Amino acid sequence: MISEESKTTSVKNLNDVISNRSPNSYPKEAMPLGTFIRSTRFDRLGVITDAFYGEKDEDDKNIVVYTVLLFPNDHKFNSLSQEEENFYLSNEYEYEVVGYLMISPVNLLKLSKDFGGNLFL
Repeated sequence: MISEESKTTSVKNLNDVISNRSPNSYPKEAMPLGTFIRSTRFDRLGVITDAFYGEKDEDDKNIVVYTVLLFPNDHKFNSLSQEEENFYLSNEYEYEVVGYLMISPVNLLKLSKDFGGNLFL
């Protein structure tokens, strides 16, 4: 069960990320917004909420950095732990995420309604 405090914090963090995005800054080679991903660093599922260029690699090419909303890891078999997992907003390098392109991207507007609505307008 996700606490209301966790939802409120997640909404504020997401709103900050979305409000600072300019429409022309989205990298052309980036996966679409709303694409389901797995973060290899945190081993959690999530969705892409933004992308931007980070540093340059050794070949002098821009590295795409994704802002991702990672979902709580609610494994039923791991119920011995009393710790509650929360949503997590993270910036991940393009080589730290696995995109599930065979699944249609989630509608971020609909997703935002679960967090209090009007987040992505």
